[in-house]
Amino acid sequence: MTIKPYVGITGPVNVQETQDICRKFSEEEYSMETPHIPMLGFLVSYKTLNEQSTQNRRYPPIRDLPKLLQATGGKVLTMVHYNSKEPDSLSDQVFKIFNEIYETDLCRAIQLNIVWPNINQVTKIKEKYPDMQIVFQASHRAMDGKTPTQITKGIKEYGNLINYVLIDPSGGRGLEFDLDSSISLYSKLMEQCPNLIIGFAGGFTGENVSLKTRELIEGIGNKNFCIDAEGGLRDKITPAYGDDLLNLKKVRRYIESAHSVLK
Repeated sequence: MTIKPYVGITGPVNVQETQDICRKFSEEEYSMETPHIPMLGFLVSYKTLNEQSTQNRRYPPIRDLPKLLQATGGKVLTMVHYNSKEPDSLSDQVFKIFNEIYETDLCRAIQLNIVWPNINQVTKIKEKYPDMQIVFQASHRAMDGKTPTQITKGIKEYGNLINYVLIDPSGGRGLEFDLDSSISLYSKLMEQCPNLIIGFAGGFTGENVSLKTRELIEGIGNKNFCIDAEGGLRDKITPAYGDDLLNLKKVRRYIESAHSVLK
């Protein structure tokens, strides 16, 4: 399976949102054959996996996940973005999520929103699902207090278990990443882990994505990277994290603006 950089949107929660985003990607001529492929990320947590209630509006009920994945029509890279506070049984949790959707080819990609997931657990996932594309999230908590060299050394230990690294200090909170430090980490990762595809997330919106993407291209010297947007494409109901709704006008502008630079 060819691994490509993607332009991502994370957080649709119903079939209509999913179909609308996929349609907009198609209108901008994104496909699984273009240099940057379209990606849709669906949020799952330990709580939602076990059908516990959550106030976070970005998480669909786990029972709805198969129909959301089906609604993409295979036109995008579908990805589960998973977070858990029970890391010692991570592989079993992932098996529970993918029990049916992996074999039916609805989804074969996961972003582990877990601080330095246990390598043995990631190994078990890869052994069961050898074609699984795994994204390591370099979150604020994962990077805090570490130099780019230290972060890279830790990521390198995963070897071929991971396919992508997402430099994501925001974690869906709409906080902008620091350009200089992100480029510094990118450069170190490319030096030590040249087979990885690196992505950036943090505060992308339709208004700023073209400027920020151009700055990244200028800083690293190529377009071979991913971008992913979540919080910047939503409208807040209250200040509480996750108490917001996806704004499809913001989604459309983000896709159009990203395409204008990355095409």
